[in-house]
Amino acid sequence: MSHNGSLYLNRMQVVGHARAVGRLRINRERQMARASRFIDPSSIGQADEEFSQSPESRWIRKKIKMRECARFLAADLEKSFKTEKDTLCCCGLPFFKHNRFTAIANSPPSAVTWSWKTDTNVLPTNAFGEIEFVGYDEIQRKYVRMDAETKMGDVLHLLLDVWDMKKPNLLISVIGGTENFRLKSKLKDIFRRGMIKASKSTGAWIISGGMNSGVMKYVGEAMRDYWLTAASTVPAVALGIANWGSVKNREDLQDDFGSGLWPATYTLIPATEGNEKCLDPNHTHFLLVDNGTTNQTGLEVKFRDELERQIANTKTGNSQADVNIPMIRLLLEGGRDCLESVQTSIRSGIPVIVVKWSGGLADLLASVYESAKVQQVVEKLHGATRMRSRSVTDNIIPSKLRRAIEKTLGSDNVEGHWNILRECVYERELVTVFDYHKTLEIDVAILKSLLKANREQEFDQLKLALAWNRIDIAKSEIFTEDKIWPPGSLHEILYSAIRQDRVDFVDLFLDCGTSLKDFLTTERLLMLYSTIPDHSLLKELICRVKRKHNCFGTDVTIKDIKRLIKMLIDINVEPYATRPANQTSQFGSNRKKESKLPFEDLFLWSVLMNRQDMAKLFWRQGKDATAYALLAFGILNAMATKTDDTELRNSLTRNAEEFGDLAMGVLTECFEADEKKTNVLLIRRHEQFGEANCLKIAVKSDNKQFISHPACQDFFRNVWMGNLALENGTFRLLISPVFLGLFLLKVKEVYYYVKDDQSNKSIRSNSPSIRSRHGTLERQMNLKRLASEPIRASAYCSVKDGWSRQNSESIEGYTKKKLQGIRWHLHRIKSIYTAPVMIFAHSVIAYFIFLGIFSYMLLIEFSPEMGSCEILIFIWILTLMIEEMRQFCSTSQVKRDEEFTRVALWQKFLKKKKEYWSDSWNKVDVLTIGLFILAAILRFCPETISAARVAYSFCLMSFFFRILHVFTVHKELGPKIIMIRRMMIDLVFFLIILMVFVLSYSISTYAIMFPNSVLRVSLIRQILRKGYWTLYGELFLEEYEAGGEDCTYNATIYATYPERRCPEERGVATLLMAVYVLFANVLLLNILIAMFSNTFQKVQENTDRLWHYMRCSLIYEFYNKPFLPAPLSLPIYIILMIKWVLNRGCGVCLDLSPDLSEAQDREIMLWENVIADAYTQRLKRDRENSMETKVFEISERVENIAGRISETQSSKDIVHHLDRRMDAMEEKISTILQFLNAEGNRKLLNKTEKNKEILAVTST
Repeated sequence: MSHNGSLYLNRMQVVGHARAVGRLRINRERQMARASRFIDPSSIGQADEEFSQSPESRWIRKKIKMRECARFLAADLEKSFKTEKDTLCCCGLPFFKHNRFTAIANSPPSAVTWSWKTDTNVLPTNAFGEIEFVGYDEIQRKYVRMDAETKMGDVLHLLLDVWDMKKPNLLISVIGGTENFRLKSKLKDIFRRGMIKASKSTGAWIISGGMNSGVMKYVGEAMRDYWLTAASTVPAVALGIANWGSVKNREDLQDDFGSGLWPATYTLIPATEGNEKCLDPNHTHFLLVDNGTTNQTGLEVKFRDELERQIANTKTGNSQADVNIPMIRLLLEGGRDCLESVQTSIRSGIPVIVVKWSGGLADLLASVYESAKVQQVVEKLHGATRMRSRSVTDNIIPSKLRRAIEKTLGSDNVEGHWNILRECVYERELVTVFDYHKTLEIDVAILKSLLKANREQEFDQLKLALAWNRIDIAKSEIFTEDKIWPPGSLHEILYSAIRQDRVDFVDLFLDCGTSLKDFLTTERLLMLYSTIPDHSLLKELICRVKRKHNCFGTDVTIKDIKRLIKMLIDINVEPYATRPANQTSQFGSNRKKESKLPFEDLFLWSVLMNRQDMAKLFWRQGKDATAYALLAFGILNAMATKTDDTELRNSLTRNAEEFGDLAMGVLTECFEADEKKTNVLLIRRHEQFGEANCLKIAVKSDNKQFISHPACQDFFRNVWMGNLALENGTFRLLISPVFLGLFLLKVKEVYYYVKDDQSNKSIRSNSPSIRSRHGTLERQMNLKRLASEPIRASAYCSVKDGWSRQNSESIEGYTKKKLQGIRWHLHRIKSIYTAPVMIFAHSVIAYFIFLGIFSYMLLIEFSPEMGSCEILIFIWILTLMIEEMRQFCSTSQVKRDEEFTRVALWQKFLKKKKEYWSDSWNKVDVLTIGLFILAAILRFCPETISAARVAYSFCLMSFFFRILHVFTVHKELGPKIIMIRRMMIDLVFFLIILMVFVLSYSISTYAIMFPNSVLRVSLIRQILRKGYWTLYGELFLEEYEAGGEDCTYNATIYATYPERRCPEERGVATLLMAVYVLFANVLLLNILIAMFSNTFQKVQENTDRLWHYMRCSLIYEFYNKPFLPAPLSLPIYIILMIKWVLNRGCGVCLDLSPDLSEAQDREIMLWENVIADAYTQRLKRDRENSMETKVFEISERVENIAGRISETQSSKDIVHHLDRRMDAMEEKISTILQFLNAEGNRKLLNKTEKNKEILAVTST
């Protein structure tokens, strides 16, 4: 009874003291509450207020909870209350740290139990936000304190959505020693490097305990090295899951206001005895598990296992075809607590990597694994057999392993620990022992262990390698030589590889024989376009196209892509023609539509998505390399002009230039191989591009570099000269129009073939076997060749022109003869007058005559009555106007099968207007003709005859300016036209700046000198007069100094004549003029000169390209013109108009493209593909032999050699250490032997002496 009474008394004392402490806490909280009423709200920081209202804070406060002890129960009631004022509760906290509403257990100790599930309250968490570690970098880490029973779905939502962490492709759970243990320096470096490579290559999440001790510290150091290495686009995630009650300085992470800490300043304290440890500063995220207790270990293990299983059951992507996130455990050192985790992992089928030589449990498991016998077992699963490896161990524990178990796991329950170890190594596919003496790449061991665990699931293995982006693992472990993949089996994985931009995998799949024609259906192509990011440039452009054409919905259609490319480069791309599938795939019974041009379709998708490496892969695999490279150049450059993002614009421009270089490279190779075929290649029609050829695509994409290529210039030079010989010099071409060119110009020789038995009959053009053409140089005959003879012309074969399959010197059964006689002279005359260069010369001469007649009429003959010169000018202008109408109608041809509805005609008109208006010289022509029509209207009214003269004068000025277009044919004068045009743009911007100074000076000066002026129209002229003309040196000093001789101060006079008013203030105005002249004449004009110099320098650097590009448009213009100049060409225009009406626009426009047969077209295409393949192979060899590649290879070799040297050195160190140990043992053994010998001798001596004494006594 006395004992129970004393316990009851002690208990009452504890209760009384607790109540007293509780009253003190209540008073203190009331005082703080009263004080908080007087806190100024403005004292709360803006950042705190912002974060307290952030969606992250609201979500965490709503979903994430914490626990606090709700019932105080002394952990030890035997101690005296008087000496235990800090009596601890079963939760681990003293009473004064409990809430004032905490209940106190009054039951006898035998009846009192405390459980965190029933004796704690669940409250909204008060510790979350971002941690800033004092003394470390300024990167802030996310953290949150959460209940141990938080739903795993909410935790995963917090990680992926609230914290916006990227979904991992691999989950690495690192377990091991929690206390500080020493890891060998070499193994530590290998571990860090392996974690870095695994994070970079796979985008893995690394999960550990998050503390700054043990293996968790090594994980943090690996993450630190990750950020210190070369920049990577893959974010590294090191998730620390720790026990809240074991975190040292956790008070720094709490926020009493409940809005979180942004940031929470956390200071690391050196480790002391006890379970509390500091958080590791190199982890990126922290989950602090709370059950209301402190200083209790192992609480977070169950929570961590559940979270890892939840993550492992999540798909790597958003598609059902994606695999679950693979998980692996990595064991370093460790003890008894890690053994249970390894056992749980093996039972759950999670692979485990045991790092040998790290000590503890890891070395013990490695020894058991390596000492076990391997047994192959055949298992049947779902009707299929597979080989499994099992570890066979004895029931009797070897003595060596027994000692290791007792040392690592304790001497108690050795048999139980041995059975668990046997279970852990039984499934050999799930265990991998990493020995850094054999391999130096722990990341490869991680990936290979996962593949080993899923050896029978090839597709899952391939999906894992794809998710990790480890092409080396896929080549070495999956795509072996004996592996045969069924047709169509890789389609889904190929789709994922294309969507994820895995270029190496796509190339590997294509090398393994995957057919893109069977893979790419229209539905799958639309699925690829549906992956466009919402806030990307491509999505914005597609939405713009949809709004333009009044299309609704968010789904991307093929028509949207066509319209987008048309908007970007003005080319009708038609590569999306579909056809029914020839056969049904074994993986689907529905008949789908396959793309005719799979590589080209995927190429366009890659270009629009700005995936350069993927686009180059499909470009190499596809056809029409030159045309598609030009198309990509135009699309990327056009997209670069549509964005304001500087980085994206630079990327698009850089990729466009790369495709431009590819087009140039292929064209150069083709031109060096065969010039004639290259000419045909440049103008070969492409059905998928709306019958456009390479030259048209280059012009539409504004590819000046391609146009200036020697192949293109050679082609244009031949077109410009027509059938004239190239040796005709500039002098002959200049004087030939005067002498009609019949005796000065040389024409290319023409040959024809005749049969041997009919030598007088030429071969007709419809002969399929020997049919020849003028090809690239002979135009398709239209009405401007009125004197042409189609049958005879097609029988001619120019020596230096054209390309045909029969271009040899002789053909069996035929004789080659030179064209002579009257036919030759007729052909010569026609060739001279139809050559574009001669058409240009005749047009220029006629234009100068026109300007002379116009000037004569305006200066001398212009009167109310029309004269002969004016009538001639009217006819001349009418011809020029018809020529402009012809150019407008010939901008785009109308197809014969095109519908002539009202909507179609209007759209065609808008298209022609856009193309016609894109040429600035056409704008000048329209303005000039409009001025002439205005002058002609005014001319027939006697009252407006003077206004007509002014309009005629401006019209003549515009006609004179039109001469500048003629200068584009000259290599030196042509670029100067570009300089003038761009300098005019600079001048406009300069005038905007200049007007600020002119207006400020003019208005201020006039207000000072002439105050209270009368508002009238002339006031504006008076104000601006001084400011503008001062720029040219007219300073008006007489007004500033004397005011003029006839100036007056009489208000009556200067009200009528404001120019006679005398200035009232001169001093200030003179000072303003001096400052104005300094800024305007010195500063601004020099800025204008600098702008002009910069423009001149830019144009001068690209003189050749600009001139070649301008010359191209000039050749195109005069190639289309009739051979007679205006006004003699008026009858030809009438005939052309009739033909245009009858043929719906066909046959009027220029068509440089030859009519190639299907076999010829295929031959040109195959020839280009061979050249392009050779060019890409040469680029690959050059890249492999480049200095950068060699330096990279040498660095890798040096690194490998250094690793081997360090390994050899470590082996030598071990040998030296063993030698020293052996020497020390030999010394000890020799010492012992010497001692034993000495002791034996001493004993023998003593025994001898005793014997002597005995003998002596006996004898006595």
